Amino acid sequence: MSESAADVTGVVLAGGSSSRFEDGNKALATLDGETLVERVVRALSSATKQPPLVAVRTEAQRDRFSRTLPSAWDVRFVMDDDELTGPLAGLLSACETASTRWLFTVGCDMPLVDASTVTGTFERATRTAACHPCAVVPVSRGQYEPLHAVYRRESVIDCRDRLSVDDGFGALLTELGDVDYVDIDELPQVGQASVTNVNTVAELERVAADVE
Repeated sequence: MSESAADVTGVVLAGGSSSRFEDGNKALATLDGETLVERVVRALSSATKQPPLVAVRTEAQRDRFSRTLPSAWDVRFVMDDDELTGPLAGLLSACETASTRWLFTVGCDMPLVDASTVTGTFERATRTAACHPCAVVPVSRGQYEPLHAVYRRESVIDCRDRLSVDDGFGALLTELGDVDYVDIDELPQVGQASVTNVNTVAELERVAADVE
């Protein structure tokens, strides 16, 4: 029997500096009338039936996002782990805060993620009751997508002491060991568009043209 959606917490990784985006604040750029962070939060909330965690690096980021996200969504914020850098710092803080067995992480710059993506990847992680992997990471066009993946919370926490300040998701995946790398086309209802990330204004304009 697979585990229920209630056993997974959505995590939005939003602590980056957006250095390649013109105003340095890509999470608050808009696509089809919504900010990127709103689109991601809405998708995670719909799939997990609970408010996601939004991981930020600074209090200023937390304040900006809290003013942007509807209060009715009851979003919870966590501060990035001070002893790590990059999105991995957000995942570790989320693991310490969440109470569910699983976490689905997604970057705040992935505005095309949707609820079926979360559900499909989570179901892959929990399909076999006897032996779950530590993580399910989609592979898109030969590239791993660790910022669009499901992680077993306790497995990530167990790796904490073996991670160094400059480590990224590659180091985490090596430490986890038991990772299910799956071609994104093998995940039900999950397509290549779901892992599209936006780093520049030009990339956002291309995504907007495809959405229209």
